[in-house]
Amino acid sequence: MCGRYIIFTSEEYQEMKSILKEIEKHFKAGIGFESSHEVFPGTSVPVIRSEGNRAFYEMSKWGLPMYNSSKLIINARGETINEKRMFHNLKPLVFPSNGYFEWHEKVKYFLKPKDLDTMYFAGLYDKDNNSVIITTQSSESISNIHDRMPVILNREKARIWMETKDYSLILPYLNMIYKKAV
Repeated sequence: MCGRYIIFTSEEYQEMKSILKEIEKHFKAGIGFESSHEVFPGTSVPVIRSEGNRAFYEMSKWGLPMYNSSKLIINARGETINEKRMFHNLKPLVFPSNGYFEWHEKVKYFLKPKDLDTMYFAGLYDKDNNSVIITTQSSESISNIHDRMPVILNREKARIWMETKDYSLILPYLNMIYKKAV
């Protein structure tokens, strides 16, 4: 679940454009995001974290290294996150996104909330700035595509997640739509 997502920076996505502008302030060469950018695991991705009620916009590597392996853990099951020792000392962050992709019977689908242009995936990061997206069971509206989905937050709930790591926010987002990806 959630092996790729997308970031749009065209004019109708002003919230995403302002997020990326904040991140680019710290990188002289820019961050390389054009009009749309499909994000892949193992790459450096835009994230937002909070310290002392102050938001930090930065890049993080999407994926936590597995012990004794070159593989990455890109998603963490929200239902069992407190039981897994590897997640205990990780801090909260969010991944800004405009939608994500899932495959069903070899067909690629684009999924997004019906009521949000910019969403935030709840995530966690380690001391080396590696990060993971938290997932939960799918909402009924997309369960025919996939049984898992990222924990999707609006701007206010994203702020709460970053400041409090409130596990009650780990819920399926109910108002989802999807279409075949071109």
